[in-house]
Amino acid sequence: MNFKFLVSFLSLILIFSSFQIVYAGGSGSEESDVLFINQNYYKIQLETNPSILEGNENQINFDIITINDDTGQIISDVEYKIEIFDGQGNLIVNYDAFSPDEKLETLFVPSQNLNFLGEIVENGAWLASNNSPLTVEAPLFLEGGLVDVNITILSIDSESVSGKDTTFQILFTMGEFIPFSVDIDDSTHDLMFATYFDRIEEFHYDNKNKKLTAQMPFNWDKDFIESIPFVHAEYYIPKTVNIFNNHEILLTINDISYFGTIDRSGDDEIVVHFLLSSKKLLKLYDEISSDQFDKIIFGIESGKKRDVQKIDASLEDGDKIIQLSTEEDWKFHLSLTPEGKINPGNDVTLHIEFHDPITNTIISQISYDLDIFLNGKIIESKRGLETPDGRDSVTVSFNEIGSVIIRISNVNNFDTSGEFLFKVTESKEIISSDYTVDIVMGSSLPGCENNSSCYAPSSLNVQPNQVVLWNNKDSAAHTVSSGTPDIGVSAIFDSEIIPGGEKFSYKFENQGIFDYFCTLHPWMVGTISVADSKSTVPNWVKNNAKWWSDGTISDSDFATGLEYLIKENVIDVPQDITSQGTSENNIPEWLRNNAKWWSDDLLSDSEFLKGIEWMISNGVITI
Repeated sequence: MNFKFLVSFLSLILIFSSFQIVYAGGSGSEESDVLFINQNYYKIQLETNPSILEGNENQINFDIITINDDTGQIISDVEYKIEIFDGQGNLIVNYDAFSPDEKLETLFVPSQNLNFLGEIVENGAWLASNNSPLTVEAPLFLEGGLVDVNITILSIDSESVSGKDTTFQILFTMGEFIPFSVDIDDSTHDLMFATYFDRIEEFHYDNKNKKLTAQMPFNWDKDFIESIPFVHAEYYIPKTVNIFNNHEILLTINDISYFGTIDRSGDDEIVVHFLLSSKKLLKLYDEISSDQFDKIIFGIESGKKRDVQKIDASLEDGDKIIQLSTEEDWKFHLSLTPEGKINPGNDVTLHIEFHDPITNTIISQISYDLDIFLNGKIIESKRGLETPDGRDSVTVSFNEIGSVIIRISNVNNFDTSGEFLFKVTESKEIISSDYTVDIVMGSSLPGCENNSSCYAPSSLNVQPNQVVLWNNKDSAAHTVSSGTPDIGVSAIFDSEIIPGGEKFSYKFENQGIFDYFCTLHPWMVGTISVADSKSTVPNWVKNNAKWWSDGTISDSDFATGLEYLIKENVIDVPQDITSQGTSENNIPEWLRNNAKWWSDDLLSDSEFLKGIEWMISNGVITI
């Protein structure tokens, strides 16, 4: 079996305490909660080596370290009472031990018998030091699974300890590689299962449904689920098992569909990863049947036959180019920022993803080589690039027009490669403008509307006959279309599709307030206010707004300023509405906040006046 993919997944799980994974030569390390003992805060660190069983272990290193949580100092001369239980709560071994050193060292020898080999100090405790480690033969670590360790500090520097609680509890998992055999289509196949949580009780293969299952005991109590970070398990399937190698693989948890990770990149085997977070387990809790509340069933099922066609080796899918590797064992995805035409002298970011060619899931833990050619000459060559999550970005600049080749090779040291082709073209003529509005990166996704940042700026005041230029800085295509999402596109201006990196301009000849939006992403809205300079708001009107907001002047005094703006055509409302006269009680109180923000320059003139215009036209306020 090839276990190279296991290196990054060796882990221990700590429950009812702080969670920590340490990769140190294959050893695992966990820390307990902090307890207040002898007027100090202490924690226990438990180290085991190895942290996963391969079936040939003669002994397990089991070390206990006491740490002052405030100073970080490791404490010597500590006596402990140690109780070790299995996952079902059965007491396996208990003993008192003392170490004059910074670490209490015990060597556990998996055995059906219980026997202690070591020295005894004066108080009857076993000595477990660097020079004299304690050896314990015990029915422990014979297989993987949950281990519950209670560690009580009895004394420090020969002084008895005091405190409300001096017992530290650490519940951890000893992982295990489990070989097993199944009969598939009248042939016996040897497989491997890795469990990092608890032992596996049984394996079963259903020939009729072509489904393989591994059953593990598990407590589906919600409090227990919330206390664990995740459950992790893996199948290792030889590629000689055709029903999985030549077909899609469907994953289930307790017969419920589950989206895991399937790694087909190895020469000899397929690795199927189950990584169930506490959040995912809680969602599954509501779906599984009550008769399965004592177990987890990891299922893999053979799906439809693999159908990787060479004719699909290169195709465009929206803003992505997809390319199969030469051996058809990888599917590379490439997208560019900015999206669309590439011009010389501009930085271009290559976004690369590594996918399974069958399931299209992203494969993690990738290393690869990258070569970039322009007109047949290599301009970038990078070796040994790494991406833990299967996604990577590389920025490059092309200094001339011509043909580009992006070559990906040596993926995870396998002889496989793929190429992408595109062109660098001449830049378009620069458009002159009086103002520029940026279509910001990421605006194609909802969220920018929350702070009016889809267009920057989202509101703009210009003069008649001035030109506004919209610059699409996003990787996605957009539009700049007059109108609103509710009403639709008006006939004033419409950019149609603006690809990433492209621009659109419009000359505003007439006065008015012009709403616009993106027809592709309707949460994107903006406003252009066009007014002659002579139609600016007088200072006395803005002062009136400030005084009215703090109650210094009356509603009618504030309305006088609004009437002036209507008369000067700064606010445009139907004539029949403006002839009703002023009313003391027809201006809503909440408008005072808007008036204050306007007077403090937190709202632009166009934003405030547009709101006033709407409220008058719709009868919210009466002038």
